[in-house]
Amino acid sequence: MRIGSNLPHLDGYPFEVRYSKGAENRARAAADWAKDAYAYLSNLLGVIEPDLAVVVANESDWNSRQPYGLPFFNDDPDQIRPGIIVMPASRGSFWVEMGYDLRDSSPEEYPRLLEQYPDGSGGLDLQPFFDLVTIHEMGHAFEVLGGVHLPTFWLSEIFANLALHTFVATQRPQSLALLEVLPSVGATSPRLDERMRAEGHTSLEDLETYYTGGSEPMSPLNYVWYQYRWQRIAAAVFDADGEEALRRMSQVFQDRPGDNPPVGGRIEIAELLSARVSETLGRAIELWE
Repeated sequence: MRIGSNLPHLDGYPFEVRYSKGAENRARAAADWAKDAYAYLSNLLGVIEPDLAVVVANESDWNSRQPYGLPFFNDDPDQIRPGIIVMPASRGSFWVEMGYDLRDSSPEEYPRLLEQYPDGSGGLDLQPFFDLVTIHEMGHAFEVLGGVHLPTFWLSEIFANLALHTFVATQRPQSLALLEVLPSVGATSPRLDERMRAEGHTSLEDLETYYTGGSEPMSPLNYVWYQYRWQRIAAAVFDADGEEALRRMSQVFQDRPGDNPPVGGRIEIAELLSARVSETLGRAIELWE
């Protein structure tokens, strides 16, 4: 079944909005964020009104290999629009698992998470952070529907994170702490880093092999470990180069064919990024370990 095809929709947005039963308010909140990002990224990247839908789904309407709660972008040819952004309608068990993981691996920093993402009864609620991830998925929509041909999966994720950070920093700076605290704690946890290096995948080459399929796909928490680090890279790139970094990244890779990547491995990509996008980004990729 095409995701969202049997769900009611909201009017008044420049893209289609669908939502599960009982999730109208959450859909409207997600669509309001997405509408502002849609206008901002259209202007910044010069992509005019990409054809997409935002679907806010509860667990029974969730149809993905992604665990419920982890937003995603889909551009399969049989969807209701050329691109769809799928957001959870409620807190998923995956968010709870993330919280437990950080509580166990970063007990000294866990109070920062409780302060920034309180659930009102002494616990942790990461929904406000994942509401922002709507914009990350919007970044993927502009990448794919805007003809940005990135040569690796991990570079696509960095592009989406840079779109998210750039939008929040320029248009919603009051939400920067909401965006930055979770990945800051996750990216600087020695115990989490040690565990991933002992039990999981940590190289960019591993991510290319194991996240997107195969007989031994990485765990969702392993993938999130990468996202923590990518989001911090996006923050550093924005601090160094502002919104021009995202614009340059879009322009550089729009000029290149998608089927035959113009550069080889990580070091070649890092050199291209340093020369034409951001020295900060190129250096981060070159030094990744």
